[in-house]
Amino acid sequence: MTQTEVRKLLEELCLRPSRALGQNFLIDGNILQIIMREADVRRDETVLEIGPGLGVLTEVLAARVRRLVAIEKDRRLCEYLREQFPQVELIEGDAVEVLRSGFTVHGSGLKVVSNLPYNISTPILEQLVEGELHPRRMVVTLQREVAQRLAAQPRQKDYGALTLYTRLRYHCTVAHVISPGCFYPSPQVESAIVVLDRRDPRVKLNPGAPFHEIVRCGFGQRRKMLRKLLPDRVDVENRFARAEVPLTARAEELCLEQWIALANALAEA
Repeated sequence: MTQTEVRKLLEELCLRPSRALGQNFLIDGNILQIIMREADVRRDETVLEIGPGLGVLTEVLAARVRRLVAIEKDRRLCEYLREQFPQVELIEGDAVEVLRSGFTVHGSGLKVVSNLPYNISTPILEQLVEGELHPRRMVVTLQREVAQRLAAQPRQKDYGALTLYTRLRYHCTVAHVISPGCFYPSPQVESAIVVLDRRDPRVKLNPGAPFHEIVRCGFGQRRKMLRKLLPDRVDVENRFARAEVPLTARAEELCLEQWIALANALAEA
């Protein structure tokens, strides 16, 4: 849809884009093509779309996949989507709450393809990465700031807990940066198309290893030496030596494999 078409449709539906719901509708066909190219959806696949809005992406996905499940919070848009796309399995509700509720999509090889609502993109992403759905590929549009956090490397300012929680299970690629003018209304920030492919890390995380706990602890005070942030009961020198992590290391200096090695060593304590 062009901007003119989107505005006309919104007028017909007596709708105004809601900033509270993070509604910014895609109006650039080239960006739509890039999303579909990266998603590489097949006829036999199942796809989850979050925040379908006016159905710009929904229409293309529904024509190409076996099953499309969509989650939309706006009741007014749900009414429109049900009329336009009766073949789509539409769930009306808050995506974060739906994902937290134990929501599942049966079938192998699930993909997520979405222009995520800006205001809740990070909690949605956290639920997708760490929840029970286990998508094998996700192609999502996010604020560029969030995309930079996902793709950040050690010692960069954007490197943090979200980076590591995501990288534990997914390889991240920033496929394309999107200007605000590609949406209506135009957001105040740039966006990016991010591709997340599920994979296993090179170092295996042992059951019971406190990976999330120590990452959260370390980045809570990222400029302090990590050993000073761990509980006193931990045999720090021995555990750091086992993990081959310097005692002077700070959270922002360690790569994923070092965090996993340290978590495994601490689990032995």
